[in-house]
Amino acid sequence: MNKRLNALVLLSALWGTSSVSAADVEDSARHDRDHPVAKLFDANGKFVGELEYFDVFGDPGAGVILNIHGTPVYAGITRIRLDQGEKSATEMEWAGNAAHFTGPNCSGTPYLSTVPPAVPLRPAAIVRNGAIATLYVASRGRQQWITAISAGGLWGTDCWDNYGGELRAWAVESTIDLTQRYPEPLRVGF
Repeated sequence: MNKRLNALVLLSALWGTSSVSAADVEDSARHDRDHPVAKLFDANGKFVGELEYFDVFGDPGAGVILNIHGTPVYAGITRIRLDQGEKSATEMEWAGNAAHFTGPNCSGTPYLSTVPPAVPLRPAAIVRNGAIATLYVASRGRQQWITAISAGGLWGTDCWDNYGGELRAWAVESTIDLTQRYPEPLRVGF
């Protein structure tokens, strides 16, 4: 009698668990259809990544997490500027934190010092030179003291000279031409 009761209880528990699991899977699929995730695409329609948001110095910035040589890196985007300071409603371009340089006009050795506190990924910066957006990825390890002469790239701005000053910064491990890998204009879609 006890064996039959134990078997019945065990079967009831297993049957109940499997039906709950099936319901969870069905609910998850329905939830994904009801709440699609925004994605970033390049000018050729190539999928870049799902949009992520981080608080970038009080301004929630959108971007994607890229896999750069096995390292997760956040790359921000902003609206393309049109004539007279207007911005596009649909076209985006690469933009992000500033990089610091040991020479004038954003020349010399690049370093990364500024990282938004909410971004837990490897430090990175995007510097624009005309239509080319270059992603700099920090090396592993500690920051070091450097003397910066110029800086550039803060959310799509040009280079600033006479930036002089000592600051703690990471050396650059990787340099990627984002506009070659993912041509602009970028667009958001599903």
